[in-house]
Amino acid sequence: MRKLLIAVACAAASFAIAPNALAADFTLHGGAKKSDGHVTLVSDLSDSRPTNDASWIDFDTPAGLTFSGITTLSTEYRLTENSCGGGSPRFQINVGGKNVFVYLGPSPSFTGCAHNTWLSSGNLVGTSDACRVDTSQLSPGTQCSTWAAALALLGPQAVTGIQLVVDSGWFFPADKEQGAQIRNVAINGKTLITPQQRPADQNPARLCAAQRSALGGAAFNELWGRNANDRNAFGKCVSALRRARREGTILAAQSAIMTAVTSCKAEGLRRARLGACVSARDGLAATPADPPGGRRERDGDDD
Repeated sequence: MRKLLIAVACAAASFAIAPNALAADFTLHGGAKKSDGHVTLVSDLSDSRPTNDASWIDFDTPAGLTFSGITTLSTEYRLTENSCGGGSPRFQINVGGKNVFVYLGPSPSFTGCAHNTWLSSGNLVGTSDACRVDTSQLSPGTQCSTWAAALALLGPQAVTGIQLVVDSGWFFPADKEQGAQIRNVAINGKTLITPQQRPADQNPARLCAAQRSALGGAAFNELWGRNANDRNAFGKCVSALRRARREGTILAAQSAIMTAVTSCKAEGLRRARLGACVSARDGLAATPADPPGGRRERDGDDD
């Protein structure tokens, strides 16, 4: 796979295409299009047009940024054509005329992303996921690296650019297409491509109902329940998301939970084991009073 990934990266870098859209802090290239609250990236090899073979967002980077100076790197993404695979979607960090790849999707294969579902990458800086980071273009880098290993290799080196790329239509031979929607890209202190939220998008009860539907009753109760029979799970979920809404983090919290649901389901977990897995992986802080084993109340509100 290494040769293919390097080949598609070089192909993307060689396109002599003027940006097709311009916004503060980023430009769009190839087949990328800005829509209401997100950017659509495509890789379509089913036709003869080279302009949509790859798409990418090129983010402005401040002068003097080093690899060790990257503290936040995250996005929300939704695969609309096929899935993740072939090293795409990915972040690319430009160092010394080469690219460091940071892959999106389930580690370590970075394939099998849920279709038409918004997923959260979480903060990829500091990730210990196997092979999440690829430094093979830089000597003596490796295709399968962690962030810590990349940091040890590249820490003081200058970063000249950061992109988010989709270019693996070739990975899906049936129709030769890959497509993803991108929003809420966070790079250090900035969050870009942020959708304008409607009140319905932040309804705690509706979001908790979506969680329960995705998890099933037993797993949802394990995730949220706090009394002896876990029957207060829905109330605790709603209470926690109300607090998250007040703090402006409700959609990020929901995205993190649903991403963990997809990841844990992919391992074949069900019922209470599924709920415990989501609790351990959703990245939401536990309170000091939470018991071990995954069941916890996520805020201080009571119902």
